[in-house]
Amino acid sequence: MSSVHYNLDYLQQVFQGNDAMVRRILDLFEEQVPGYLAEMEVRWQRGEWRKLHPLAHKARSSISMLGMAPLLEDILHIEQVSRSGVDPGDIGERLVSARRALDLGLDALRRDRGFRDESGAAQAGIRSDGPRRGQTGSELRRA
Repeated sequence: MSSVHYNLDYLQQVFQGNDAMVRRILDLFEEQVPGYLAEMEVRWQRGEWRKLHPLAHKARSSISMLGMAPLLEDILHIEQVSRSGVDPGDIGERLVSARRALDLGLDALRRDRGFRDESGAAQAGIRSDGPRRGQTGSELRRA
């Protein structure tokens, strides 16, 4: 796919190449952000669209740090519309788009971090315990 799903340049800059810290941020992202989006989806289904903005607000800084631009655009829109309380507009469509972007981004991160698939076979890329011989942490910056 030609689009960029994530970009870790900002994290690499902030943590000055400390790959352990970058991995910790990625772990936290994976633990927290899918839950925020799932709760937003539940609230939307319940008709509680005016209660989406606190969750969107929590998610947006993490999404921004990982350079997930399409996902960030959807989350910012959801936050603004929900906060306005005027009309839900296209929140439902934006939630679908956000889910798609998050899933693509997480898949790319997992692949690039070298997580094992269900069969136990190692996937290509950087393992969660660091780069393979001949690889550097900078190779994980974009996908």
